[in-house]
Amino acid sequence: MDSSTIADAPVLPEANVNTQIPSMMFAEGEEPIGVRVLTYQSSRAISTIINALDPEEIQFFRESSFGKLIEIADKPCFSGRFARFLLSRQLKVEKKHEAWFRFARKPIRFSLREFAIVTGLPCGELPARMMGKKKKITNEKTYWPELFGTVEDLSVSRTVKMLRWKTVTEKSTRIKLAALAIVSSVLLSTNLKMKMVKEHAQMLSDIDEFFTFPWGCLAFDMLMESIKKKEMRSPSHKTLLL
Repeated sequence: MDSSTIADAPVLPEANVNTQIPSMMFAEGEEPIGVRVLTYQSSRAISTIINALDPEEIQFFRESSFGKLIEIADKPCFSGRFARFLLSRQLKVEKKHEAWFRFARKPIRFSLREFAIVTGLPCGELPARMMGKKKKITNEKTYWPELFGTVEDLSVSRTVKMLRWKTVTEKSTRIKLAALAIVSSVLLSTNLKMKMVKEHAQMLSDIDEFFTFPWGCLAFDMLMESIKKKEMRSPSHKTLLL
C-alpha cells in the first residue's frame, strides 16, 4: 500500500462518537523497533522480468490484467520501514480477510477491495472447479512440456535468463513464460528462489483464461495469512516476511 492509496482508504467516521475503535496490537509507545521487513513481492522482481522482454511484449503486459503491476515497478521501491510502521500499528480485528491500522491517529482498512484497487488484478471468486481441476491434472495432457520440454524443475531466475538471452524467440511463448514468472515470483512468492508451478503452467493452455483468473484473491489471501500470523508473534520478533 503506497501513501496515495492510504489517503483513499476507508476510515471510521470521526463524527460518530459511539463508534468503538478496536484496541491496538501494541500499546502506543511500545511498538516493536529494530524489526527487519523482508518482501518477496517486490517491484525489483517485476522489473527484472519485464526488462528481459521486448518493447512489444512489455506493451502486451501493460494492456493486460497485470498492467498495474508494471506501473508499480516504475514507482519508487518498496519501503520496508513504512511497512514496519503500519504492521506495528495494527488494530485487533477478528475478520479473517481484513486488516486495520492506525495511521495519523485514524483507523484505516486494508481489505480485498483496496488490494484490487492497488494491483488491478482480477479479484472475483475462485472457480468452484479449481480444486477438482488440480486433482485431475495427472489424467490430462499436461501443458508443461510444451513450454519447458523434458525439464522437470525450473527456477524463475533461469526462466528470466531464457527470456533475456532469447533462448526462446516465439512471441506467444515468451509472454507465457513471463506471465508464469510474475505469478511465481511476485504474486504468490514465498522465498527468493521460487520455481515455476506446474499447476499454473497448465492454465497457460488458454492465455485469455490465465489473465482473467482471479490471481488477486490468491495473492491477497497469502498476504493476509502473513499479516495475521504476525498478530500472534511477540513484539521482540525481529523479522517480518511480506
